[in-house]
Amino acid sequence: MCRLLAYASSEPSTLQSVVGSSLNNFVELSEEHKHGWGLTTCATIAGVQERQRDLTPAFQSQLFSEVAEHVTSDGALLHLRLASKGLAIDISNNHPFIHGDISFMHNGTIRPPSSVEKLIDADLISELTSTTDSERYFFAILSAAKTEGLINGIISTVKKISTTCDYSAINSITLTPDFLIAVCQFNKEEQSEWTVADHYELRFTKEDGAIKVASTGWGHDDWTPLKNGTMLVVNRADLSYKVLEIA
Repeated sequence: MCRLLAYASSEPSTLQSVVGSSLNNFVELSEEHKHGWGLTTCATIAGVQERQRDLTPAFQSQLFSEVAEHVTSDGALLHLRLASKGLAIDISNNHPFIHGDISFMHNGTIRPPSSVEKLIDADLISELTSTTDSERYFFAILSAAKTEGLINGIISTVKKISTTCDYSAINSITLTPDFLIAVCQFNKEEQSEWTVADHYELRFTKEDGAIKVASTGWGHDDWTPLKNGTMLVVNRADLSYKVLEIA
């Protein structure tokens, strides 16, 4: 029950410069998605994840304004949070989550969060920093990636969650020094969290030296829809991309 926005660009840029004036429309969504925000950046060269988080809604956050206008990177994830029922409004629960040189954010609900823990390796369970289903989803991917690689690990984890867990959506975006990966996977029968008919649709565009991916609700209906059950994989080295079937 959140909003996602991400980009990978050919040159280090600020969020404001990549998204342009319509960023204001996205930020206005935080009047509804009001339980704070988080932003990670990861440069392709340095490969280090940097993160800013705040419990103040983005439209009221001075820190967000400063980050959006002054922090430069050739890759970033932005998450506006609306806490799932039963999860605390706490900075530790704000996405994106980081592990090593990977950051991750999720939109949707997996019930209960503990149902994902069967997919997490024992050595990673102790490293959880939040009470969210989202971080558990992330750590399940990290567990699968040990043997399958990141891209295949994401696909197999999405399949396992969608077939063994109760969920509304497991949309996610992952950022590494090499890739930007967006998953669109939602339960068409579970619409209790939807605020508009296409609430869980993701859309993307490649323009002006950047690929941008985002949730709906702030315009950009001309962007390419990422269909339910598919995954966008962007190679950050040259911004080439492919769309893979998850099923």
